[in-house]
Amino acid sequence: MNKNLRIRKWIPLFIFISLLLIALPSCQDMNPEALEDILKPPREESTGEKIPPSDPADDEGNPEEVEPDPDPVEIQISAVGDIMVHSTQYKAQYDPSTDSYNFNNNFEFIKPYLENSHLALANLETTFAGRERGYSGYPLFNTPDAMASALKFAGFDIISTANNHSLDMGEKGLVRTLSVLEEESLQAAGTRSTPEEKGFVIKDIEGIKVGVSAYTYETPRYQGRRTINGIAMSPELEKLIDSFGYETLTEDLQAMEERVKEKKEKGAELIIFYLHWGQEYQREPNSYQEEIAQALSDYGVDIIFGSHPHVLQPVEILEGEKGHQTLVVYSMGNFISNQRYEHLGTRYTEDGIIVNVSVKKDFVEDRVSLEEVSYVPTWVHRYDRGGRWVYEILPLVDALGNKALFNLNREDSIWRAQNSMENTLSILESRGIPVNLESPLPPETLETFK
Repeated sequence: MNKNLRIRKWIPLFIFISLLLIALPSCQDMNPEALEDILKPPREESTGEKIPPSDPADDEGNPEEVEPDPDPVEIQISAVGDIMVHSTQYKAQYDPSTDSYNFNNNFEFIKPYLENSHLALANLETTFAGRERGYSGYPLFNTPDAMASALKFAGFDIISTANNHSLDMGEKGLVRTLSVLEEESLQAAGTRSTPEEKGFVIKDIEGIKVGVSAYTYETPRYQGRRTINGIAMSPELEKLIDSFGYETLTEDLQAMEERVKEKKEKGAELIIFYLHWGQEYQREPNSYQEEIAQALSDYGVDIIFGSHPHVLQPVEILEGEKGHQTLVVYSMGNFISNQRYEHLGTRYTEDGIIVNVSVKKDFVEDRVSLEEVSYVPTWVHRYDRGGRWVYEILPLVDALGNKALFNLNREDSIWRAQNSMENTLSILESRGIPVNLESPLPPETLETFK
């Protein structure tokens, strides 16, 4: 292009700008907003109507509806420790007039707490092998099927069936236990009827997929065979129960890691492990418990609920790989049993807790997190009524505040309940985590106990 042509092209623009500057007030008299308005391109005269924002349109030009982001959801998961049935217990629940058993009253006072949860779990430390096998307590447990009905009545959903008493009545007892639970619509974790079945549960709760596994410790091997409570297992029977050996812990932990991966591949977003481990009557976890807990935290397990010691053990938060945090309740104690001071010389076996974990899912971020942990300290109240033993699980905060409603009528029982509360709080506070007690029941619920 010719240089003179380029200059001539810009002359009209220079003239226009010069005239504009003469017509405008000086810059110091004009505010920036006015200048901005002038430099804006012209627009059509306003009609006074608001112009709505444009909507996305489909291929034909029609506006499409935009789905709002789903609100976060929050659920509560509750767990308890060992449910044991000694011979004194089932004899107390027998009604000779109907030749039947009923355990519902054991759970009447804690039922409202479990009903408030979206998912309630427990460890069943007995079997349902049938009446023809003969009911029995320690050392080989076989309990009337009515206990399964009572667990459903109480509000439980998933039952851990992997523990050192799973094989008390052999393979038939193990399989029949699962059948009885299934009849009550209770799902089992830890054992299965056939090797092809999965021993774990994945449950969708309000859009949160919760995966539950249960494992029990093994006793030392006998002639190269794995054993549970000293009972040797055949290779076929081994496939029906999830277990780990302290002698083979490295390889068994690898199997647990594979289980975590499998559950995640099947969609589980929250991973729970129920572990039957530790030493009986010891109020502190042993080195094996701590090693296993740390490994599971590294694998991505979110919650570990412990059972077997029959006494409470501490609660802590572990940090695994990549900062993953795991809630570990080393032992939740006995939820119900006949293990009492009169028999064992310790009061700690009468204590238990309901652990409540609040879990939140943010659908926008596709993230599941643990929001809050709270506890309901419980105590097994056993007393004589008309020559028969009565067993009731008491929620201690409410029971100590409403003694008559909860049948705390004797000074000895009141002292034992108060002592249980103190023992429970001391162990929960021992690892420095603040203890958040579940709020007492509302007055209208308490009225139903009258």
